[in-house]
Amino acid sequence: MMLHKIQTVKAKENYILEAVFYNGEIIHYDVKPLFEIFAAFKTLEENPELFENVSVDPGGYGVSWNDELDLDAQSIWENGVILERRIQPDINQLIAYLIQFSRESAKLTQKELSEKTGIYQAEISKLERGIGNPSVLTLKRLADGMNMDLFIDFRKKE
Repeated sequence: MMLHKIQTVKAKENYILEAVFYNGEIIHYDVKPLFEIFAAFKTLEENPELFENVSVDPGGYGVSWNDELDLDAQSIWENGVILERRIQPDINQLIAYLIQFSRESAKLTQKELSEKTGIYQAEISKLERGIGNPSVLTLKRLADGMNMDLFIDFRKKE
């Protein structure tokens, strides 16, 4: 199962969340149906200011309003409406997302990937946080360590 991660989230009018995912897609998610399903979400309807204070959880795996009220990124992805596709995301953040997602898909820890590739765990951590600048050779070593192929693609701008 693909794990989607949220980069930013905004509260919009009429209890709509606008989530920007690391792959560059923007999704609108209607929170109103949750008011009837989960009593805790009724709090957002009763307190619109709380709805406005939505934030992305650490790691981007969901959003939250407070310690008791949150929503996972996968639900937003699966049940939201895609507004835009393939907007140009920040390239460092996109690479970070793809490295971490691929490593987790391969069921490897950073330490295990480090041992397989000879790339320091600290360097892998930097890359997954978007603060590294990997060479193509480094990306190829990571792909090989995860038993994956590396594809680099150029596309005409829309």
